[in-house]
This record gives sequence, structure tokens and C-alpha cells, in this order.
Amino acid sequence: MELKSYIDKLRESDLTQEERLQIVYEDVRDYIQFDFLPEIDDISPEEVFRLRKGQCNNKTVLIHKILTELGFDVTVYFSTIDKNIHRGFFPSLLFFFTPKYIGHSWIVVKLDKREITLDGYINDLELFNSAIELNRRLGWKTGHSVAIGECGASAEFSLHSENFVQMEAIEKEMARTKAPRNWLQSQENPNQVNLIKKLLYRLFLPIIRKRVQRVRQRNHPSFSNTISKASTPVSQK
Repeated sequence: MELKSYIDKLRESDLTQEERLQIVYEDVRDYIQFDFLPEIDDISPEEVFRLRKGQCNNKTVLIHKILTELGFDVTVYFSTIDKNIHRGFFPSLLFFFTPKYIGHSWIVVKLDKREITLDGYINDLELFNSAIELNRRLGWKTGHSVAIGECGASAEFSLHSENFVQMEAIEKEMARTKAPRNWLQSQENPNQVNLIKKLLYRLFLPIIRKRVQRVRQRNHPSFSNTISKASTPVSQK
């Protein structure tokens, strides 16, 4: 299924906007598995949807595109985030050369005069649950793409939740925009690294991706990458 077809089916459905928001959130969370891509941030939402993979900025651009097309008022927030968010995924050498703070994003959606902050779509639920368990076993507050706050962390959809996936590791807000791809392609984006660091990242990428998959499969080796049950009538092929 192409991204346009997915959006069209949701637009033509009889669902409420709140129901659409939950379906999109859960589909982007689980149908698009968390993963690191060779392009880093320089990839279109259509391509992310086709690959069914992406990290925070890739998935943010995708969910922004879908929700905007469905008539939602969506603002993307960009910030720096503690690089320990990648601890456990990045090999030691690459982790050493990674900037202290890396680029990160999440969204704020307006719905019925409410502003809803969402970041739980970043990690697919299987990865999130395994990462939480592993981090607690290791005594890590931040790592494996999860940051555990004082009240815990949650990837579940909620209009009122104060628990998030990575918010606890955020360092400094950098921008708010309704044109996220423009900002990601600008020099303001801290993920715009030099050629040497980009080559080093791509060299280690197969190892990184294997580590992500290993964590995901710790407790749920039979996990299959499918659209969420809630959205099956709308988004299945």
C-alpha cells in the first residue's frame, strides 16, 4: 500500500478525528518499526512508509504528513537529546564520535482546543517493551531508544498521558515548525554531520541494526510487522 492510499482510506472513513489520530499513532508506532537508516534524516515520508522503518525524525516527518493531510493542526518540535538514548545500539567507537547531543523531534496536535503532546509513536511496541525491561535490568535510565522518567515511560496512545518514550532525555528545544523536512535539511539540524562521520555511521550501520533487532526479539521472537488491529478496516491492503 502506498502512503497516499493509506491517507485516502482514512480520510474517506466514518471515523472521528480522535479515532483517526489513535489509528495513525498506532500504525506509525508499530507498522513502521524503529530502525536507523543510511539517509539519517534525508528521506521522504513516502519512502519511510514504503520501507516500514525509521528513527525518531523519520517517523515524525511521516506522522506529520499523514495527520496534516487528514486536517489536523500539527506542530513539530525539534530539540537536542542526550546521546545516551543510543546507548546499547551504537558500538563504542561510533558512540565516542557521536556529538554529545543529537537531533530529536516529537509532535503537538491540536484536537478540540486541546494541545496533545505525542512521542510514543517513535518506538514500535515490541522494541519499547523489551528495551524497558533490559534498561531496568542494566540499571539504565536512558538507553536502547528509551528514557525512563520518574513516573516511568509509556508508548500507549493517550490524550492525557504524562509518560513518554524519550522526553526525559531531551536537553534543549531548538525549533517549532509545520515544515519539518525543511528544518531537517538545514544546517540547524545537529544530525547534519560531516562526510567522515557519515561514512563511519554507514560502516557500523549493519551492526547497529542487528542490535536493534536483537533487543526487539528478546521477549517476542514471533513478532510480525503488521498494521494495528484497530486500523485493519481502514489500512489493510
